Order: sequence, then C-alpha cells, then structure tokens
Amino acid sequence: MRAVDFEALKQAIQRQHTLLTRHAQNELIADLLEEESVWLSILAPGARIIEEYPDDPRGPSCLILSFVQQQPVHTVVAYPARRAAAAQQHIAVAVMITAYRPDKRPHEWDADYQTRLSS
Repeated sequence: MRAVDFEALKQAIQRQHTLLTRHAQNELIADLLEEESVWLSILAPGARIIEEYPDDPRGPSCLILSFVQQQPVHTVVAYPARRAAAAQQHIAVAVMITAYRPDKRPHEWDADYQTRLSS
C-alpha cells in the first residue's frame, strides 16, 4: 500500500488545495522554476512517485519526478497535510516541501533522475 494516494493528491492540486513552504519557494527561485508550472507538471501523464516517506511529520509525503518544459523536476509533497489543511478549512491539502532540478545535482542522481547515487 502506498503512503500517498497519488490520484487524491492530483485532485487536491486540481482544486488548488495547495500550500508552499518557504524552503520550496527558495528552491523554486534558485532553479528558476514557477510554482504553478511545477504543480501542473505533477498532473501530467508522465509524472510518477519515485520515493515515499510515510513517517514525515508534516503528513505522508513522496518524491515525484515530473517535467517542466522537458526539464526534470523533483518535488517533495506532503499529502494529506491535515494540520496545514485545518488552517485553510479544507479536509486535506498538498504541501510542496521542496522542488528542484535533479539535472543540476549530478552528484546526487543517476541519469534517469530516479536513482540516488551512493554518497
């Protein structure tokens, strides 16, 4: 069983039940990514979960590989982030914890952007 229901996560994004951490905002700026483009890339058919973090204190989270203008993007999203959702009076929200371009981190990721390199 998956820690994150990917279809439910996508529905939250479609409804714009989303939040952005300050860290994610800084990473988006550093890699010249736009928040909306990253959220939309997760809705694209090629997007997929490559790692899951069921015990994340912000709520179950996952690392998603998607593409923005043919460039790979890794996004860590917590869903459902119930504590954050309560502040917005929603049942659950998707919280973007970070987003970055793995191709700019060749020392961390294999060329498929799905396999971590040993450190």
